[in-house]
Amino acid sequence: MIRFYPSYEHIMNQYRYIGGNQTGIMHGVLAPMVHMPPEPCLKSVTGRMPNYHKITFNDPEKHVEYHLSGYGMYHEEALIKLIGESVERYSSVSTEKLLREKAVYCSYKEMKKQGKVMPLEYLNIFSAEQQKTLAQMMPAYSPEHATEDDIIGWIKCASLVHPGEDVWVPMQILCIGFVKNSEKGEKFFTPSFSTGTASHRSLKKALLNALVEYIQIDSFVLSWYTKQKSKRVIIDDPDVLKCFEACGLGKDSPYEVIPLLVTMPDMDLPVYLNVLKRKDKKLPYLIVGTQGDLNAKNGVLRGSMEATAIIFMHMFNALFDPEKIEFSNTTSAFADLDTNVLYYGVPDKAKEIDALLEQLTGDTIKLSEIESRWENDVDAQISHLLSEVSKVSEYAVYVDITPPEVIEKGWSVVRTLIPELCGMCLPGFPFKNHPRMKKFGGVTNEYPHPLP
Repeated sequence: MIRFYPSYEHIMNQYRYIGGNQTGIMHGVLAPMVHMPPEPCLKSVTGRMPNYHKITFNDPEKHVEYHLSGYGMYHEEALIKLIGESVERYSSVSTEKLLREKAVYCSYKEMKKQGKVMPLEYLNIFSAEQQKTLAQMMPAYSPEHATEDDIIGWIKCASLVHPGEDVWVPMQILCIGFVKNSEKGEKFFTPSFSTGTASHRSLKKALLNALVEYIQIDSFVLSWYTKQKSKRVIIDDPDVLKCFEACGLGKDSPYEVIPLLVTMPDMDLPVYLNVLKRKDKKLPYLIVGTQGDLNAKNGVLRGSMEATAIIFMHMFNALFDPEKIEFSNTTSAFADLDTNVLYYGVPDKAKEIDALLEQLTGDTIKLSEIESRWENDVDAQISHLLSEVSKVSEYAVYVDITPPEVIEKGWSVVRTLIPELCGMCLPGFPFKNHPRMKKFGGVTNEYPHPLP
């Protein structure tokens, strides 16, 4: 049954709730991407967010790159994704002060007396050498690992795997754009990323998406940096092939589509690293997207769409900022999520990149052979993922970070933290000291990961 017609007008009305040049959490202007044949014709739209972070962190010089975009086969799909991503980014920045008011500043030794506490081994996830290098590049970081006597800001959160139980976790790995409290003597050890944060029109679906994203990034980071041999997926599903053909990724596409199944052996969720490699060895030579999905077919499709959306980043920089491409390939320490992407777009590195991709690729598997975990019941999907997480995690937590001004518009935003899994990392600084990274053989791939 059609509930809203025309659907695009309904979605635009949803955008008007959050978009406005005077009081919106987004600017009122949207920018759809222009199709440039023979590039894939995926619908993509982007927008800008006011510099709320300058107010939140009381730093007029602070710069945050939000990477806001939405993509899909239809304009409606692209716009829905953009709205959801905008709400998520805004919530992550705007709730930092609210969480800070609840922080307790003390040492790990003292915090253990208050209740269950995340162990410091999940905060000291860089090697000693990495920690020193990071501090040299960004003086806010401590050059040494955290000790039981160092002052840290702690937040009490609800456990994901033990209902009714609370866990104290460091605020610095929970909050995006974290700034240490120097007055309290707090020390800063590792950056935080938006991994495990998701928005939706229902709280349960936001939680579901947050869990999927966390497991997805863990699988990608581990498979990339430990050089796990991943099976190449042979797409034998007619619906997926039809969608690829419709958006310009069919047999006549300038790109070869190479989906790799990067699911880790202890996590029952189909996760893909979708590689698009240019057949004519022109820019951009290689781009990737990663997606986890309880529906195996959906994951392959969405991962390829994510990769497609990155094409325009390469073209924009080639036209308007070629110096950045040069920097990415000669000087960058890959302490950001831009230069690592541009590094893989240069055709001059084709042989080197092909050799790396070959090391990451194992046997083949048909898409039809990959078992989905999809059920129509959201509760059942969440239950399945929590069951998987509970196998490896004792300290997983979640927080509802929906700001009041977003709640009244019908949105929910959930932040999860699963310290035993590997979250997103700075491309040049994989977590060499993380227990899970060590479990799977440690860092053996020194190439930066290619995700934005």
